[in-house]
Amino acid sequence: MNYSLICHDKKTQMYQPEAEIALRPGFLQIEIEKAAICGSDYMVLNGTHPYKQYPAILGHEFIGKVVKTSSDVPFNKGQWVTGLSYGACEECAACQNGLGNHCENKVTYNTAGSSGAFTRNMIAHYSSLLPLPEQENIAEQYVLSEPLSIIVHAMRKVDFSSANKIAIIGAGAMGLLSAIYCHEEKGMASITITDNLAARQQFTQSLGFSAVKNLHQENENSIDILIVAGGSELDLDEYLKYLAPAAQIVLISYFDTRSSIDMNTLVRKEVTLHGSFLSDKDDLQVAIDIIQRTAKTSSNLKKIISQAIHFSELRDFMLNQSSVGKVVVNQPGVLL
Repeated sequence: MNYSLICHDKKTQMYQPEAEIALRPGFLQIEIEKAAICGSDYMVLNGTHPYKQYPAILGHEFIGKVVKTSSDVPFNKGQWVTGLSYGACEECAACQNGLGNHCENKVTYNTAGSSGAFTRNMIAHYSSLLPLPEQENIAEQYVLSEPLSIIVHAMRKVDFSSANKIAIIGAGAMGLLSAIYCHEEKGMASITITDNLAARQQFTQSLGFSAVKNLHQENENSIDILIVAGGSELDLDEYLKYLAPAAQIVLISYFDTRSSIDMNTLVRKEVTLHGSFLSDKDDLQVAIDIIQRTAKTSSNLKKIISQAIHFSELRDFMLNQSSVGKVVVNQPGVLL
């Protein structure tokens, strides 16, 4: 028997027999090989996500194999795939304008009324999926495709041409992926990551990046790009004095509390503020290509996977531990 881990309420997840769901047009059934825990999964579990609801099968970072399709999808049984965290209708005004991440009829995973990756067989819309490179044993690091695509999407907005110094708030997976992308893909050498947790600081340093609790030792007016990749009860104002004139701020994280910012300082320093929401299939393909290209190099991408747990450990792990790096879940849907 296969199982789903279903989040019913704040701090409440239960293993339940997997429900059999009939495929609607445009949908596929994917046997999940590996999943990963996202910060948004913790937000749903902790009741702080801005729009996702219960009951929900969490998880949207995955690799898996197509096992069943409806007749109108461009995938075949046996194909290895990964996907975005949503499916798009491809017909609404947003989709027609190339903004599928803002689709008016979006199918969002790991929320009430849809599927998620913390189960054996995930039901996904074809529009969210891309095939993975053909190989007999798919590489584990492809589970990073979706979170890396979020970084690709965000960094498309940034002008790196005159930037010298980057600061990143948050040493969770998104902060680390931001640092790796900026260093390995954009050639940025001066990157500092802030985080309150000592364990995350140590892990960040093991990847070769500077990690500190705050920016107090930085010179004022010295940061060219500030990437906000996390932060509970974050006060952005305290970072503004460190921004250089014409600096850029990139927001890639949801916040669990309201934040304020001194607009006069943004005006005076001519700071550009970029909001970035999800990613699209072009971003996902870039992420897949990066993972394939760096698989046999010394890239830090594979090193960001810090731990692998079995599906049977997942419920208690999410309740009792704060993850460092990216945690992969093996054999979703299978209880020992």
